[in-house]
Amino acid sequence: MFKFTTGLLEKTRLMSNILMFLLLIGNIFFSVQYTERMKEQVFENQLTSQTEADRAQISHFLKFFIDTVINTQGTVSFDDRVKLENDIRQIHNPELTKQWEDFVGSKDSKTAQQNAVKLMSMLVGKMV
Repeated sequence: MFKFTTGLLEKTRLMSNILMFLLLIGNIFFSVQYTERMKEQVFENQLTSQTEADRAQISHFLKFFIDTVINTQGTVSFDDRVKLENDIRQIHNPELTKQWEDFVGSKDSKTAQQNAVKLMSMLVGKMV
């Protein structure tokens, strides 16, 4: 019935369509940016929590090692040896495991002391 064919109405409709298109593109762009930032933040939180868990495991092992090996005057019980072995392997660090094996395989007390110092130094280094 009514046909508005004036130039002003068509220009207004064109401008509003362009503006809505630009707003839609901007909304998509910022949504993608927000999603990427959230993914990065979740990843950083996971790394932080994993690092904290590793530190807790190392701290627990180091305390138990000092209490059972360093402070013990006699021999270490078989159960304590197994617990120490399992704890060091739970850390999942090949360097620490290798140093542990060097410590356990020591032939004399002087070598054992040197390997124990290296092991504790590595453990403290991993905690920092």
